[in-house]
Amino acid sequence: MLKGKIHSVESMGLVDGPGIRVVVFFQGCALRCLYCHNPDTWNEKGGIEYTAEELVKKIKRFKSYFTTSGGGVTFSGGDPLRQPEFLLEALKLCKAEGIHTCLD
Repeated sequence: MLKGKIHSVESMGLVDGPGIRVVVFFQGCALRCLYCHNPDTWNEKGGIEYTAEELVKKIKRFKSYFTTSGGGVTFSGGDPLRQPEFLLEALKLCKAEGIHTCLD
């Protein structure tokens, strides 16, 4: 089963897309941007492994907030595109659940 490395999952985000959001911070980034807000996500070795199903189950706990506020989930990082298969699987599962998604 495919697993992804996640730095953290933050609930009740208000600045990473419309409405109330869960923000999923992926682990790992090679860009090293000088203005990065999340340098603690750079190291590939950190984070917690999740399956896409486990991650979306965690996200779904906040679905009532998404419905009332027009929110959803934002995938951020680190760099989510360094884990493309895992990201795609999570996006598909969110879509199947009717959860709005953003990629940051």
